[in-house]
Formats: sequence, C-alpha cells, structure tokens
Amino acid sequence: MIPRGGVGCIISTASVAGVMGGLGPHAYTASKHAIVGLTKNTACELGRFGIKVNCISPFGVATPMLVNAWRSDDEEDDESPEQVEKTEEFVRGLANLKGPTSRAKDIAEAALYLASDESKYVRGHNLVVDGGITTSRNYVSL
Repeated sequence: MIPRGGVGCIISTASVAGVMGGLGPHAYTASKHAIVGLTKNTACELGRFGIKVNCISPFGVATPMLVNAWRSDDEEDDESPEQVEKTEEFVRGLANLKGPTSRAKDIAEAALYLASDESKYVRGHNLVVDGGITTSRNYVSL
C-alpha cells in the first residue's frame, strides 16, 4: 500500500474476547488481544502514509463454527435452522441490548463503515459489535 501512494484500508477481525477476559479459552483470548494491539500499533505506523487500520470485535454470531462450538457434548455437529435459532436465542439472552439478533450482516456493515469515506478520521479503532456484552458483564462460564 505504501508504494502505491499510501491509499488503503486494513480491517482485522478480533473478538469481544480481545476486549475482556473470561470469554473464551486462553489461547483464543490471547490471539484476539494480539489483534487489537496489532491494530493500534499498525495504525500508528501506517497513519502517516494515509492508510486506515482498524478492527472489529463481534460477540456471538450464529455461524456454523459458533453453533458447533456451543452445542452440547452429546449433540452431533448440527447446523440446522433449529440449532441456529437455539444459538441466536442464547446470544440474545446474554446481550444487554434486548430485541435484535446479531447476524453476519451486522459485522459486514461494520466493516463497510470502516472501509468507507465516512470513517476517514477513524484510525486504530476496535469497533465492538456485541449488543452491550462488554459494557455490562463478564460471563466466565461461557
């Protein structure tokens, strides 16, 4: 990006586990904290070239990976509409914001904002898309 005149945008995906502890296994949590730190440092290094660097930290979105990670040990891998709804219901119950369901489209829209000209002055930011999870509680038992 630098040789091309410094125009560019880097968006990484972290997690709410990179914002607070107790939301996942230690290796996962450490890697997500690393992404947030790398985002901030890279934004410092590349900002003088006009390159935007930010990241997004979502909470639970009922993707196949999450549906299977949060299923009971006695359940087989199952990405059925019923399992997706069960996962979405669980996430809605944890969120501080009541009503909406977190979906992949919400994370995509956050990325579109960070990539757009509307965020021209946003650098080194970790955009948390979590329904208020990180503002209200620490769920150690996840």
